[in-house]
Amino acid sequence: MINKDLELLKLITEFAKPYRKVLLLSLILLPLSSIAFSLQPYLMQRAIDGPLKAGNYAELQIYIIIFLGAILFNFCVHLMQIYVINSTAQKIITDIRLKLFDHLEKLPMTFFDKNPVGRSVTRLTSDVEQLSDSFAGGMISVIIDCLNIITIIVFMLVINWKLCLCVVSFLIPVIFLAKYFQDSFRKSNHLARQKLSVLNSFLQQNIVGISVVQMLNCADKNKRIFDASNQEYFKANDKSIWADANFSAGIELVSIFSLLALLFLSKEILLSQALTIGVLLSFLQYAQSLFEPVRNLSDRFTIIQSGFTAAERINELLKETGAIEDKEQSLKHSPAPCLVEGNDSRDLKSEYLIEFNDVWFRYSDLEDSPWILKGVSFSIKPYEFVAIVGATGSGKSSIIKLITRLYEPQQGKIKINGHDLKDIPSADLREFMGVIHQDSYIFAGDLRSNIELRRMDINLDRAKPFLDRLNMNLDTKLNERATNISSGEEQLINFARAVVSEPQLLILDEATAKIDLNTEAFIQEELEHFRKNRTLLVVAHRLETIKNADKVISIQAGVASLQVN
Repeated sequence: MINKDLELLKLITEFAKPYRKVLLLSLILLPLSSIAFSLQPYLMQRAIDGPLKAGNYAELQIYIIIFLGAILFNFCVHLMQIYVINSTAQKIITDIRLKLFDHLEKLPMTFFDKNPVGRSVTRLTSDVEQLSDSFAGGMISVIIDCLNIITIIVFMLVINWKLCLCVVSFLIPVIFLAKYFQDSFRKSNHLARQKLSVLNSFLQQNIVGISVVQMLNCADKNKRIFDASNQEYFKANDKSIWADANFSAGIELVSIFSLLALLFLSKEILLSQALTIGVLLSFLQYAQSLFEPVRNLSDRFTIIQSGFTAAERINELLKETGAIEDKEQSLKHSPAPCLVEGNDSRDLKSEYLIEFNDVWFRYSDLEDSPWILKGVSFSIKPYEFVAIVGATGSGKSSIIKLITRLYEPQQGKIKINGHDLKDIPSADLREFMGVIHQDSYIFAGDLRSNIELRRMDINLDRAKPFLDRLNMNLDTKLNERATNISSGEEQLINFARAVVSEPQLLILDEATAKIDLNTEAFIQEELEHFRKNRTLLVVAHRLETIKNADKVISIQAGVASLQVN
């Protein structure tokens, strides 16, 4: 547990490094604030036993001025600390959220195959916010409270070390309480976060698929499932609340016993005239002040444990890696510019643009999972029009996923223009090719942003025929998931997305399955113009789509065979 906590603290420290100067300034002011806070009962004791007892009101005024100065100084420093710390915490959390988003978008498809979307959304939203609360309202506040406790003990030792030991001895049971409830709270809170992820995943799926839910009359059944998941989250969360309540009540009980003990001992000491009224009053205030940060620590305990749980889940996501990673040398010496250097076949570096050599692939590395592709071998020459056909589930789309490097084969090699696919940086590879799937995704925004997708160096003139067919302008607003356009219009936008980047390799994965014959004929005509000096790879069922193909690769049960037109 300690090693894991240190690992999580290291994670937070790494993100805090850019702001270390501001945080250092805040930390330097912390001891001064604590001293100003703890000085007040000491000044009260000196004033009562000194000028007040002697009737020296002129000297008493000096103590009052110093007392007010300590209060004002503590107020100003505390105000600045709250602002600086919370502002810096938000900057750190912003960096963490950006890092998580960037990392998430670069994870391999195998990660998304195993993890529901709602779980990842929870990490970027709820967990990050929980970590923010833990940092600003937890960890820094703990440092303040600990410094307050230390300075209070120092001042009590100066005034009367015997009474100080009496009060401080009551901190021992607090330590045991913290240790006892820490593990219980951490486990229950971690379980609660997991249940929340499940809840968010189910919610996200049903909102995205709301049309299916309503058409198939699944609302009542889904309500029961959601209610069961909601109750599981409540029960898991309730356990963490119970642990927190027990710890807070325990702290309160200990503080009450310490005050009772102090009053009992003070009575005996006062009777023996070994203790002044000023010392007694200052110690009562110190005891109350001592257990105030201790009580605060019990509240921070909940926040910090929740923050550690959130940090643990965030760290788990940041540690997620996949088999698909660019080699270090490929980033320094990228062969991507050599994929296709010009519009003439003499500029190509290999006789074949695409080569599959004895490729075996399955979506899981488990030994009992079925092979989707079994020893597939074929080659595609530059500027060929090649079709891939086969029954549903035969492995056609898996070939496309391997070429685009969304997945990697377990055995065999794939080459692009003579280069092993693993040696080509993914970003360069995907600039070289354009892919049009059967199912596309429309983002909320205008038509221009859906076509450009924030890419640089694209040619919107290439999309003009498709835009004319759409009868839309670039400022036309589109709803998320294309709820205000037809599936045919959605697919035309998908074609426009692909052609504006002028890819050297254009891949169509059942891209015309959802459009009518007239629109398909229009697309075929446009592709004939577009594919000059380009390679076209088409996965299709309709013979009309592949009638002009130079080569047909037939996939049956994961095995490839070749036909030449």
